[in-house]
Amino acid sequence: MRKSVLLFFLLSLLSLLMIHCNRRAESQLHERLSQMAKELNESTPVMLDSYTRFDEATVTKENLFRYRYTVLNTHNPDSLLSDRLQTLTDNIRIMFSTNDELAIFRENNVVLEYVYNDEQQQTIRTITIKPEDYQ
Repeated sequence: MRKSVLLFFLLSLLSLLMIHCNRRAESQLHERLSQMAKELNESTPVMLDSYTRFDEATVTKENLFRYRYTVLNTHNPDSLLSDRLQTLTDNIRIMFSTNDELAIFRENNVVLEYVYNDEQQQTIRTITIKPEDYQ
């Protein structure tokens, strides 16, 4: 009886320790991703081409890394994005799968979200890239 109580106590303690370590790792990841977003935001807003302005990067509490863009200088931003969608998605996947500076995303299975808004800040397209898409 005492052995089973001791075993139960040790297993419970081990479980609590594992949960604590996992939460700490998640917190550290969130801090690193938030710092990366902050550094990106130091140069925003910035025009990337004649139609696309990078507005900000944010991190959700679930560690989803979100990039926000505005599509400008066109009467039909949805059509412009639709024409470029496959190229955009392919470039994102290649960049996150090969760039050593972005290894933190691969190593921690971070979901990426690219939100494109029109000039009135209405969302016209959201591209979600899951870890399995860029691993």
